[in-house]
Amino acid sequence: MSFEQNTAQQSILTSFFEFIRSEDFEACFHWAKKQLQGHNSAAFNIINQLEAQPKISKAQLINVENNELLLMFCTCYGFARHEVEETNRYCHAETLIRSGITALELLPSSEIINSLKMFAGIQIEICCIDRGIYTSQEFLMAQATKNIANTLSEITALKAELSHADCQLYAEHFALEFSSYQYYSEGVAIIAQLLEIRWGEPETLALNMSKLRPKFLAAVQALGSNGKYIMSTDLEALWPPLTFFSENRAPGSGKLIVERGAITISYFASVNHIVINELLQSLSNIITDAPKSHLLYLEQWAAETPVRNMLNDTWAGIAREFENIYSWQLPSLSTPFRNRNGNDKALCFAVELIYYPMGIFALTLKADLDGVSGSGVRHAMSLGTPFAMDQQMHWHNEDIGLLEDFAENRFTELAAVLNGTFKHGEKPINDILTFNKTDNRFVSTLIDRVVECVDDKYIAVTAKSLKSHFAYPLFILPQRELRSAVDDWCLRTPPLASNNLNQDCFNHDEFFYINQHECVLGLLQQPNWVLDQSAEMIDVAAAINNLFHLTNKLLDKQLSVSQVNSVQKLNDKKLSAKVLREQVKKLTIEDNCLKQFTRDAHWLLELISAGSMMTFPDHTRLIQKVFDRMGFEKLHIRTQETLDKIQFRQDEIIAENAKLYEKLRTRNSKRLTRIISGSMGLISVGALKDIFDIINSSNLGIKISGPLQVSIVTLFAMMLIILLLNKNGSDK
Repeated sequence: MSFEQNTAQQSILTSFFEFIRSEDFEACFHWAKKQLQGHNSAAFNIINQLEAQPKISKAQLINVENNELLLMFCTCYGFARHEVEETNRYCHAETLIRSGITALELLPSSEIINSLKMFAGIQIEICCIDRGIYTSQEFLMAQATKNIANTLSEITALKAELSHADCQLYAEHFALEFSSYQYYSEGVAIIAQLLEIRWGEPETLALNMSKLRPKFLAAVQALGSNGKYIMSTDLEALWPPLTFFSENRAPGSGKLIVERGAITISYFASVNHIVINELLQSLSNIITDAPKSHLLYLEQWAAETPVRNMLNDTWAGIAREFENIYSWQLPSLSTPFRNRNGNDKALCFAVELIYYPMGIFALTLKADLDGVSGSGVRHAMSLGTPFAMDQQMHWHNEDIGLLEDFAENRFTELAAVLNGTFKHGEKPINDILTFNKTDNRFVSTLIDRVVECVDDKYIAVTAKSLKSHFAYPLFILPQRELRSAVDDWCLRTPPLASNNLNQDCFNHDEFFYINQHECVLGLLQQPNWVLDQSAEMIDVAAAINNLFHLTNKLLDKQLSVSQVNSVQKLNDKKLSAKVLREQVKKLTIEDNCLKQFTRDAHWLLELISAGSMMTFPDHTRLIQKVFDRMGFEKLHIRTQETLDKIQFRQDEIIAENAKLYEKLRTRNSKRLTRIISGSMGLISVGALKDIFDIINSSNLGIKISGPLQVSIVTLFAMMLIILLLNKNGSDK
């Protein structure tokens, strides 16, 4: 049956484009999914797994009916468009669209189905445009607009072959969509053309903007007339940065390129204090004894044997307590990075797992930023944020889309390793490792040498001239989720100079900005040892701050549990001395671990407050300001309060259980006494018969007959029972 004869598929197509025209992509996804569920088809099971498995192969669709294949396309496309509008998971969205096209390829060939495949293919190019916007790579935008233009040319050729019925379907569903894509693509092409010359002479940029502005505005207006509100506003937002460039950039200035720099992206996880001492002892034994195998070798990650690290000489205050730092070198992680003209450039991260004393793991990824443009530096910084755009990354035997997913996978596996190594009871410790990939992260960027590209010549930039450069803000502006245009950093207000922490340790022309999640160090006048020293200071400060951030989360959980925990009642049938003894023993061990952690935490908190961490006064002043910018004071107060509350409640529970244990022992002892008394009484009752036999066989002239014997024994037994019951009552 041809498509023009298939009314069921025509109905599906009509509903699909109604959702598209209303730009309600999430509703489109749920509608198509519900339709598949109603068909009771295997296709529904495939669709249910799109979040984790967006790629669908033809082999999976062999037994799927044609109407269901079309609905699968609608589901994949609706899900993809929703992701494009609501998230930065563009690789995931592109995979979904390709899966939808795979479903269409199994349908009988027709011009309408071919049009639908080309319609979906254009959305992949739109994703490429968005990637160019997000990463400030205008050449990606230009290439995508060329691909869209080629597709639209194919559509024009295909229209000539349409039957009368297909022409009606095309006019009803496709004409508006393809014309809108043409307007959007033409507008983006204008932006890409202007962005290409934004670092040239400002006058030239302004002249070209003036010439192309009418055509650009016509495209924006046409999209609005077509009801494409999202595309219209997306396109319009691309113009303001160009205006700023043309009006504010000084003639003769050029693009900034980091000649030498580095970035460190870290994720943190804290270890439950119950196993901290055991973990430290195990790591020490590994270093000392070098066993042939151990779970903490992390061989499944192809990790190198762990080593013990030392802090540099600036950490006099914590050197002794922090001497046990261990690290594992893991395989490197690579991601495509700003690949223009097929150069296949990649950002290669050295991956290291570091364990700091007091129970904090840091998963760090370090990469050089040599020869990277200022826009590229911001792109690299964004990789360590919750709003990063997914990339086609590769690590060991694993493909990854986001660094935060990489961190989550490693910490989840590490938690399993720790539970396999340290046994506490029959069940694994659920919170043996606490982490949050969104909150507990830190990006540190080091700028060492910068050059300016003017007329294809590279001129060294001094620290002083950098701060007066048009593009200086791009280094010091914090990352944020909103990124609506290429180099839109130029539209934002830079941090105040008073937020620069360069005064204590660095030169007045250098810069050091920091907050809870990121920092940038612009040390263009320092030797290498200062760079290393500064980088280590930031690493340790970030680890300590996240230690207490994560500790608060774990302590909050423990406090809520301990507050609802009640001591068992003495009349609890399941209560036994053995169970209670084990419970008290377990609580005491946990309490000792908590007390040790509390002592360490108070020591470190007081050390930071007193300014005694560092060897030199200037470093001390700087580290205190660093903790202040990280919001450490609130953590400090909250940690102390929560630790005190938990300690108090823990001591209460242990004391109550100990009292209960003693009561239980006393009760059991009384029970034993009563049992023995009763047994002796029964023995006494049994002995009466022997007494009666002796009396009857004597010559006293007294005979106690059978009925009389029974009466006497019964009376004696009843008196014994009453006595025992009264004794029980007095014991309660």
